[in-house]
Amino acid sequence: MFFPYGELIIFFLALVTWAEKRASQRLFLRLTVVWIIGKGVEGFVPTAMPWHWHYARLAVMFVFWIWACQRAERRILPLLLTSCILSIETLFLVNQPGAFPYELWLFTIVLILTAWLTAKSYWGTAAAFVGSIILNQALVRFSYEGIIRYANLPDSFVWNFGVGFLAIWAGLRLVWRCYSDRGIHLPIAELRPTTGVGVVYEHPEESECELQ
Repeated sequence: MFFPYGELIIFFLALVTWAEKRASQRLFLRLTVVWIIGKGVEGFVPTAMPWHWHYARLAVMFVFWIWACQRAERRILPLLLTSCILSIETLFLVNQPGAFPYELWLFTIVLILTAWLTAKSYWGTAAAFVGSIILNQALVRFSYEGIIRYANLPDSFVWNFGVGFLAIWAGLRLVWRCYSDRGIHLPIAELRPTTGVGVVYEHPEESECELQ
């Protein structure tokens, strides 16, 4: 995956949240800023092969991980279990590459299921997923140098898949809550007389992004 799908998704969401003045625009503004800073670092700091460091992507992942950890209810156990899954994947790639068909997809799906079942929330899953990938970068860099001949840090597949997965999940979650709230508030609104005064309603899903 050489096409920057993840970057385009983040940039598009940043434009949407900024145009609609959503509470989540603070998150995407920060992600955009740190991506630009990381891209500048990539231009000034040359990366020697075989370790190709994507500083822009790592900066985005680190900021998003901190943001998700602040809103996650469970942090330690999901992070430990997902880190174990990635360690097992790395061992398979080093010792028996190609042992399973579509092993990259298989381990990624297992990683997401493990994060979701242990965290039991969106932000908890996001924190475990992103945090385990960041920790795995350090493991690969310092434990397998000389064994792994080439590595993208982070891997392009994991980056694009992760951004797309978390964005789609957040979108479906927002749509479902909007639909549920509409079904709850619609009968009440029909009973109230129209006064002609506009009311600004901030959705709870967006309010979560303002919690510190």
